[in-house]
Amino acid sequence: MPPRRVCVTGAGGFIGSWLVNLLLSCGYFFHGTVRNPDDPKNAFLKQLENATENLQLFKADVLDGGSLTAAFAGCEGVFHPATPVPEEQMVDPEKEMMAPAVKGTRNMLEACSAAGVQKLVVVSSIAAVFFNPSWPHDRPKDETSWSDKKLCMETEVRN
Repeated sequence: MPPRRVCVTGAGGFIGSWLVNLLLSCGYFFHGTVRNPDDPKNAFLKQLENATENLQLFKADVLDGGSLTAAFAGCEGVFHPATPVPEEQMVDPEKEMMAPAVKGTRNMLEACSAAGVQKLVVVSSIAAVFFNPSWPHDRPKDETSWSDKKLCMETEVRN
């Protein structure tokens, strides 16, 4: 029986790389997506303990749904901390950050479905649920509490 595999999107990012390190230390076999596996900034991933045997990097971008297909093939689960991040100061956060994040998540979900992925963990930000002044203060935040978009825009809160 082949080893069970999972995939980590954004394996070279801050959260993704810590997840990669944890999975390697636990002996997981997995795929990791990065925009460019040969980029020197991703070299550290190949140096992590057990990476030679257990980690395979794939060139993928969440904004290109087709690029996720090979990375998700044979994986029973996906961890999705990846999100497109603008490299310059944003003029229009909704257009430059939110819309690409939604598109990337949609692409990832479609690729998971096509690959038959059974389990999925989507990583998000506290900013998605925290900024809601109408939420009762004595009630814990949960999946029904979403940040007030207008408030975030007016106060320039950015995810």
